[in-house]
Amino acid sequence: MRSTIDDSTRMSPTTSINSDSQVLRNFQSPTRPILKSAFKVLCVVAVSRTSLDHWGNTKNDEWKEHVAVMIKRFQNSNVTAGLVLATAALLLASSPPITSLMAFDTPASYVFSIIAFSAALFSVISGAAVVVIYETSITHKDMECLRDMSRHQIICLLLWLAHPSICLAVATCSLFVSLFIACFCSGNVFVQVITALGCLAFFTNGLLTLHVLNFVGRRHAKPVDIERGSASKEVL
Repeated sequence: MRSTIDDSTRMSPTTSINSDSQVLRNFQSPTRPILKSAFKVLCVVAVSRTSLDHWGNTKNDEWKEHVAVMIKRFQNSNVTAGLVLATAALLLASSPPITSLMAFDTPASYVFSIIAFSAALFSVISGAAVVVIYETSITHKDMECLRDMSRHQIICLLLWLAHPSICLAVATCSLFVSLFIACFCSGNVFVQVITALGCLAFFTNGLLTLHVLNFVGRRHAKPVDIERGSASKEVL
């Protein structure tokens, strides 16, 4: 009985690791820790899932709900990218009204504003293309072909779906750095303290995001004493 319990506990992690390979016919999920984590992050950014298990059946209601969520997510991303684009354009086209509070006419701040403007523009363009092509493909084509794609095609598809979010992240971080440099170079101690607190909150949020992404959805092993107790009960 104990051997049966041990075999079942050992098989569960393997089953979860190879879940993508069971769904996709020509794609083997990465097994190395770094590649596995990178693929998990790519799936989260591209399809809002930690794996591609939802590609197993593209004709049920769960797939339709996922498509609706993805389209809404891309639309919200386009709106956010538009706001970042407008803010970066404002910083590039205007001069600071009070240089003692925010000196965003410095070269470093200006460069990061250009990066934010370019990345936000790329995010809007690619996001609009993804919404149009993704919605059209889902509506008029049989998406069962997703399971027959090669590794190269799957990675390209995930990168294409993740491109608007990646560009938006680059634009947002660049805009934050531009404002940070502008506020820190103002020479006002009060503004510098507020800027330092904002920077600390920004990095804390990033660390919390990585930590939550690391443990959410992971199956935790049962304590040894609980397994022994359940095994003894089955033997009795």
